[in-house]
Amino acid sequence: MTMMNKRPRHINRSQRLFIELGTPLLLEAKPAERSATSQLIGMQVGSYLIVQLTENNWMQTRLSSGEMLSAKYVLSDDVFEFKTQVIRIIEDPDYLLFLDYPDVVESCNIRSEKRVKCFLPVKMTLDTFCLKGIIVNINPNGCLCMVDSDPFPDPCTFEYLNLSLPYGQSETLTIKADIRSIRKKGTQTSIGLMFHNLDGFSKNVLSALVPALKI
Repeated sequence: MTMMNKRPRHINRSQRLFIELGTPLLLEAKPAERSATSQLIGMQVGSYLIVQLTENNWMQTRLSSGEMLSAKYVLSDDVFEFKTQVIRIIEDPDYLLFLDYPDVVESCNIRSEKRVKCFLPVKMTLDTFCLKGIIVNINPNGCLCMVDSDPFPDPCTFEYLNLSLPYGQSETLTIKADIRSIRKKGTQTSIGLMFHNLDGFSKNVLSALVPALKI
């Protein structure tokens, strides 16, 4: 366990960061190969955030106290970013980072295309875990899927999944997508996805399935 000297800091409750516990955070370090996903598990408003990493991501990042990071997360289908500093690391009983509470959070405005409402049955495969769901809106960059399933896999464990969409008589289109958000409400889970390098064939099939989609 490594610690930095505690710095006196006035806690301003108006600085509340509107982000739910369990939200995936992308921690970007230098060099980029050390960047990894994590999960927000706690915070002291105005003072610090607590994030949890998997063992593999912990070994990949090799972070140390005092190191500067950029953190990104998704809220309402937009990506937000803030700069932070590692103030404490814990390896037992879990891999935890204490991060300096951000002073400024900026929107990256990644959504450049409007979403089109739809109703497309889809199967999502995360490693060996399979889920059946419905794509409820879509644009050329990604989609939002709804799943009636509980429990759901730990979002820290996965960075992408494969989408399988039936079309035609008995054909299936498979698309790789990066996970951008996972939100649970009761037994229903919404999964925000960004498509990974759609080829021309995939675009044609999606356009046929959703005629209002302009690709």
